[in-house]
Amino acid sequence: MKDNIFWVAGLRADFLRKSVQRYFKSKGCEVFFPKGGIHVGNGMIDGEVYERGIRMAIELKSDNDDILRGLGQLLEALAHGYDEALLVTSQARAERLDTKAFEASGIGLASVNSKGELKLIVEPKIVKF
Repeated sequence: MKDNIFWVAGLRADFLRKSVQRYFKSKGCEVFFPKGGIHVGNGMIDGEVYERGIRMAIELKSDNDDILRGLGQLLEALAHGYDEALLVTSQARAERLDTKAFEASGIGLASVNSKGELKLIVEPKIVKF
């Protein structure tokens, strides 16, 4: 039973990753999600997107993942040279989040619905520390 729980969580993260790749590639961006993530300072992020010289850190959070940890990982990425940051989660979870923390920090928030369609709820802003 435990193995199935981890498999389902992994499947959800994979579903989010594929949705992010599809969305940003359709906008002409380069998208990277290396196996094992990307080391940034003392943390890790799931992937990154390049668009017109702007480097955006991407953190995927399935319904069982810790959102605060994801925000910390993205702040670490911004502190280490990323221009923008985006947290991606399910539509149901994103709708329950208070967007004020995202708006104040410049970190973007995106949701993915059951069809795999990504929607930006809070646009990421260029942040320089």
